[in-house]
Amino acid sequence: MTQEWMQKLGIQDEETAQKVEQLLEALEERSRLLTEKNAALEKEKTLAEEALQQAKKIGAVEKLILEAGGKNAKAILALIDLEEVKLDEKGNIEGLDLETVRKEAPYLFTEKEEKTKGTGFQAAYSRKKGKESEVAQTFRKALRR
Repeated sequence: MTQEWMQKLGIQDEETAQKVEQLLEALEERSRLLTEKNAALEKEKTLAEEALQQAKKIGAVEKLILEAGGKNAKAILALIDLEEVKLDEKGNIEGLDLETVRKEAPYLFTEKEEKTKGTGFQAAYSRKKGKESEVAQTFRKALRR
């Protein structure tokens, strides 16, 4: 520190000037340490955000794999190059080609079976099984048969 600045502050004593100078050096050191710590925290925050985005991408890909009939999502995920897969802001996946993986490893996927659609009617009483439901028994008793 310059003598002029000390005089502007009204510090005339040499001992006090040295104490003020030591305090300023300590403050400058603390400021430098805090700046370094802040930079390290920013780097950690960036890494955490990247890890979160990666987890979101893997979750979305696993969901699509299971929707496509995949038996083992982790095994199928190992066959996919995740660097080519992109996740946009809306959560949509781009660059995922499950048909290629299905052709390479068909044993990892279930075959889609078309189920026949019924009317939804379920008989209350079935003579084939030989058992009556409670409703059928009550109805039969009411008719006295």
